[in-house]
Amino acid sequence: MIQTIFKKYSIFFLTSSLWRAIFVMRNDNEELALKQYKQILLIWVSVLVPMIGLLAFLPHKPIAVVSTIINSLNILVGIVALYIFRKEPSSKNKPIFLNFSIFFLASIESILSSFIGKAFLTGEPFASFFSYQYFSLGFLYFSLAFSIIYVVFDTLFNDFQIYKKYLLTFLVVGGTFAYYYHPVLTDPKFVYRTPEIVDYKSVTSAIDQLKKEGNANPTVREIAAIANLPAWNEGKVVGTLFQEQKAVRVNQLLPYLEGGNYIVLLYKPLYLDVVYMNVLCLVFIFLFFGYQYKNDPPQGAYIEKIVFLFLPYCSLEILHYYGYIKSVEYATYLDIHRVGQYLTLLNLALLLIFFSLRLRFITSVKGEFYERELVSDSEHISRWRDSFDNLIVRHFLNPQTLHGRLFTPRPPRPWNLQLSEKANQSRVCESKFSNLQRIRGMCSLLESMVLAKALLQKTFTRASTMVHRKINIRSFLLMHR
Repeated sequence: MIQTIFKKYSIFFLTSSLWRAIFVMRNDNEELALKQYKQILLIWVSVLVPMIGLLAFLPHKPIAVVSTIINSLNILVGIVALYIFRKEPSSKNKPIFLNFSIFFLASIESILSSFIGKAFLTGEPFASFFSYQYFSLGFLYFSLAFSIIYVVFDTLFNDFQIYKKYLLTFLVVGGTFAYYYHPVLTDPKFVYRTPEIVDYKSVTSAIDQLKKEGNANPTVREIAAIANLPAWNEGKVVGTLFQEQKAVRVNQLLPYLEGGNYIVLLYKPLYLDVVYMNVLCLVFIFLFFGYQYKNDPPQGAYIEKIVFLFLPYCSLEILHYYGYIKSVEYATYLDIHRVGQYLTLLNLALLLIFFSLRLRFITSVKGEFYERELVSDSEHISRWRDSFDNLIVRHFLNPQTLHGRLFTPRPPRPWNLQLSEKANQSRVCESKFSNLQRIRGMCSLLESMVLAKALLQKTFTRASTMVHRKINIRSFLLMHR
């Protein structure tokens, strides 16, 4: 127990130290970067400490150290993505990182699900199974596909409004998810009613019956003789198998009767659905880079690298779950699971690096300026290149044959185009200035007319006053004459 805790804490401090070096160093505003680093680290610790406390004091299913590290890194990447969502200068990029934060932060439930059936919902025998089925193998890969495909639609339909991109993404991901997962969505215990599990139960019942009759080691033909094994077509019973076919079927199912090998058979339909969802992600990732290479659309810094890192991530998920499906022994399944966890851990570490680089970039002065210029003048802004890009271009690519933002910088606007634009701008300014002069002349004329009117009114008032005075004096003299 002490050794396990030591491993967890040592890896935690190593991860935080390396991440601090990546996030804070070479930043033009190290004070702000250090402040953000401390805030993110504090949130991460405040999430992990209660969970570690629950794992220490409450009964739970056994969790490997590597699984704990993977879930911890997922939570950290999710927090960083959430900070990118808050600090993102481009409004069109905000939903991208909001989706990614939801996907990575969903790992919190993966830790909490280890308590289901052990500390919570102990009276529900299928509670742990439903949590694994609907969340770990359902919502998690729905949110993964949603996050990736939204980035692709954001690139393909850059001028669309955000809600239209969300609608397209939901139609594609939701339609695919409903197509493959509809048996599970309509029947929570569907995997217990698949042809493999039904035949497995028939074979185990036949073996138990033969053992009760005194046959401790029944042969395949003896089991097939009394086992009720129907013929299946698309999950429906269409008849009864012949004796030879029953023997073949029993021979296929016998390896799953040993130990916990039946678990592989039980989760096979769910693992196959996970493979299909990851294949969907791969198709759209290839579409993303094909469109990037052909049309060269504007894209924020490090987004392409983040999408690229999901290529090995989804490929590893396909290999892992396909290996689970093809493995017969549960021990082989566990070995594939352990190896896959280490590869996934490496991929997550790279994702953490590039998410952190994105956050560091957009919170810097040059990064904020670049992102705003990318929105205002995307046609003449080159792709942001860092040392990694320069290394790839220098040693693996030929900049003279590959053009566009994906590999090489775009040329600036031609001087004649700039001069013509300046000339047009000067003509517009001259026209506006002449109109302004006319308006000012008209205003001066109106002002002169108003002053003249006021002057005439004042003169007329004085003249009338003098006339009244003269009339009054003349009347006074006539009266006293």
